[in-house]
Amino acid sequence: MSEKEKRAVNPLRFFTKLNRSIRKRILHRKFGDEWKADGALQSRKYKSYDAYLEHQKAKLATHDFGNYDVQFRSALRERLGTLDIDWRNREVLCLAARIGTEVKAFLDLGCRAIGIDLNPGPENEYVVQGDFHNLQFPPNSMDVVYTNSLDHAFDIDRIAAEVLRVLKPEGVLIIEAVKGRDQGVNPGFFESFFWNNIEELIGLFERAGFTVTLRAPITYPWPGETICFRARR
Repeated sequence: MSEKEKRAVNPLRFFTKLNRSIRKRILHRKFGDEWKADGALQSRKYKSYDAYLEHQKAKLATHDFGNYDVQFRSALRERLGTLDIDWRNREVLCLAARIGTEVKAFLDLGCRAIGIDLNPGPENEYVVQGDFHNLQFPPNSMDVVYTNSLDHAFDIDRIAAEVLRVLKPEGVLIIEAVKGRDQGVNPGFFESFFWNNIEELIGLFERAGFTVTLRAPITYPWPGETICFRARR
């Protein structure tokens, strides 16, 4: 089907996609694509923290989630179910949870789960507004912290410290991380933090006070790993 025929069949979808593309090009001109390296870890250059926040908040309006909500919810629920954890009534916090798909997967397993995001969108019952650099939850309040969005960090050390603060003494941190540049994966336009390999990311959290308890490969929503940590108290 030609582009003209597609526009005739679904004009609203076509113009929505066009609007997203235009907004993304405008953002690209505004924020650029300049990075700074610290060994195998890299961070996008921003003029200020406010510029970082503006960039990250814009993702929701420029992204088409399509079937992601259904497919990722199922995939995550399935792999969480293979872990040796009794999920019933666990207090779970999902960092940078966007539209709340990961929150739904934990709820499916019987958890009490909530997500935070810089821009959860309107009327999102699964995700509240929040910044994973400054969590609004008290110390020792969470059984599990989950994130697959560390590639959107501004200050990864601050995030690690905040996770350590809110986790209960026997709590679990679950990170899902995409493969790095060494394996042919490069960051997209909205990523603000990246790595050459997952080993370097794991090392960062080990230095922050965590111990790896499990590593497993994943293929969806991208090739990478699930990494489980316990905090060293």
